[in-house]
Amino acid sequence: MGRARPVELELELKKQPQQERARATFEAIVEACARLMVEGSYATVTTNHIAAAAEVGIASLYEYFPGKDAIVAVVAERLLARVTTRLIAAVPEVLAAPPLEAARFWIERIYEVLLAERDLVAVFVSEVPYTNRLPAVRAIGPRLLEVSRTLRAQAGGRLHLEHEAATLHLMINLTRSTILELVLDPPSHLSRDEIIAALADRITQWASG
Repeated sequence: MGRARPVELELELKKQPQQERARATFEAIVEACARLMVEGSYATVTTNHIAAAAEVGIASLYEYFPGKDAIVAVVAERLLARVTTRLIAAVPEVLAAPPLEAARFWIERIYEVLLAERDLVAVFVSEVPYTNRLPAVRAIGPRLLEVSRTLRAQAGGRLHLEHEAATLHLMINLTRSTILELVLDPPSHLSRDEIIAALADRITQWASG
């Protein structure tokens, strides 16, 4: 049997809001969608629910969005923008840390940022069937690689990486998968501090090799 073709997603906005009132309507719709996804579930949320929660008419919703998936895509974009902005803001603190503690500081900041968004992150990880196809999600890997390269450049001679791009890719993936598990489904036999310490040791070994 052939492999099933992925369902086509309508993610493109019909138009961007221009006037202040239109932007307020647009934001209310996006915020209502995010709230309903956390309070209920992705599967049960409909455009009618979103319009009601945003206190706008359904016609106003369809003026900007072709359907629920396009709203969910904007929710993902905003979520990842918040995460990236907070991580970038933590870079000076990481650079000011002693060399042997910098990796732990960075991992702790990642953990804290994702923990603050835990409920919405959980929906995208566990409920939205097309999370990895969303443009914002597909862009996060290259964006994190860019942040990591900036961090490395600002660290001067403190980081020595062979096969830089591949090594940074592995470091990002290991950190991301470990922290997501720690935030969403932490193992019962290990503490948060044990996991962060072990991950920091591994990253430090790679960075100082």
